[in-house]
Amino acid sequence: MKRFVLIIPIMIIVAFLAMWLIEKKYAEVPFDSRILISIGGSIFSGIIAYFLLRHDVHQVDPKPIGSNKKKR
Repeated sequence: MKRFVLIIPIMIIVAFLAMWLIEKKYAEVPFDSRILISIGGSIFSGIIAYFLLRHDVHQVDPKPIGSNKKKR
């Protein structure tokens, strides 16, 4: 659930930027197509963020018990 705190704003930012860039550079694209493109991009970025922002607690090596300093 903590991941969604970051994923939802990422999706909103991507949708906003997609709409802005399509409006600015490709004005001839119809409005309904712009909406579909921006929704697809935001969903795709949300899926990518979901997998990249996972928490790997169980894959961390345990803290060493003995000292790592070698005698010289």
